[in-house]
Amino acid sequence: MPNLFPASPDAERHLVGVLIRDGLKFPADLFPSDFSEPTLQDVCYSIQQIEQDGQTADEFTVINYLRNTNFDRPDAFISGLTTDVGFASYNPAWADIVRRESILRRIGDTATKAASLAADPASDPEAIIAFTEGQLKAVQGRGKPADSGPIEMPLDALAAFDRKSDPNNMIGNRWLTRGDSMLLVSQSGVGKSSWALQFMISLAVGRPFFGIKAARPLKVVMTQAENNGGDVAEAFQDITSGMSLYPDEMALLRDNLHIYRDTESVGPEFLKRMRELVVRHAAEVILVDPLLSFCGIEVADQQQMTDFLRHGVNKILGDTKVIGIFVHHTTKPRAAKDKEGQTSADLAYAGAGASELVNWTREVGVIQRQPGDDPIFKFALTKRRSRSGMQDAAGQFANEITVRHSRTPGVIRWEYATDSDIAPTKPDSSPAKAPPRRSRDWEG
Repeated sequence: MPNLFPASPDAERHLVGVLIRDGLKFPADLFPSDFSEPTLQDVCYSIQQIEQDGQTADEFTVINYLRNTNFDRPDAFISGLTTDVGFASYNPAWADIVRRESILRRIGDTATKAASLAADPASDPEAIIAFTEGQLKAVQGRGKPADSGPIEMPLDALAAFDRKSDPNNMIGNRWLTRGDSMLLVSQSGVGKSSWALQFMISLAVGRPFFGIKAARPLKVVMTQAENNGGDVAEAFQDITSGMSLYPDEMALLRDNLHIYRDTESVGPEFLKRMRELVVRHAAEVILVDPLLSFCGIEVADQQQMTDFLRHGVNKILGDTKVIGIFVHHTTKPRAAKDKEGQTSADLAYAGAGASELVNWTREVGVIQRQPGDDPIFKFALTKRRSRSGMQDAAGQFANEITVRHSRTPGVIRWEYATDSDIAPTKPDSSPAKAPPRRSRDWEG
């Protein structure tokens, strides 16, 4: 069966290469078995043995140690590791990635073994339970730092941080990194759910979404409460058809995107289900649509919002390093005069509820309908917009763009609005005009 929890060979090799090149200590919270490549496991074991002997595990000592083993061509392999990292500085995040993905592989292996045992009618259920519990307890707690409380950020590590090759970067230029959060805000009826689905499909196959691009194809989970199977199917068909995905991209999409409908989970139960879905699919992004259907709190209450976000959602994002994107409703529409002079930053607070929601999240994207009969909208990023890579219809980087529903009647898809779409209509320029064509508005 396919490996559901792939390793990160780049992170593994970079970590070991820098450790050897600079003669650094092997991370205390890692084991050689955490590495997916057997050759790297052997190298890491040699580093530990050299350190136990009181020596520095640099390129010279590691090569000499491996020469006395059955390791094939240690000179070339170790030199290749240290050369490939170039001038990159040590980044603790590499060790976090190696440990996290080792845990996910261990969980996946345990699940596969348990399923195999359960398929045998002669198996003892209690023995399978004991085996599973024992294997999971062996990795319990390894996904988080051993010490609770504040974690110091050493100044040397901050000074050496390579902002151009952050292994935690997932989308844009460190726009959204592992464990970050985002709100997608709009009033009801504009098509937030179809916008969210098109965004998630783009992330899953590694395609740009109005210029916003993931570092690579990402594993995505969507859990939503307001659209039935037919609603989602129609949007899925129209979006994927409009993207003209290649067969290999469709195969990638089947592996990377998982969509659920959940109309029951609320509050603590939702947080439990959210964590289960992230772990089950090794998700790197989870989209929740809409937040109000799942949080189970009075969103205008600052304390309830703080407890739910900072002590509930944050725990999941921090432990699993998943990016959380939450679809959210605005308050009732404001009068035009109240919107005058609004900046993009002001739009961040358009969502219903306490200000804590905006203060907590890393980014807020807002979809606003524009005046007129045609389905024309402005999409604005409000907090970290310069890092997103978003582009307008002319291919220029932009903090806000003008978009619209598909021009084809009945098709559920988002596209750029053209100048002719947004050009003001001259008064009395023609007799009575026919009603505008409307594309179907699919909204959750």
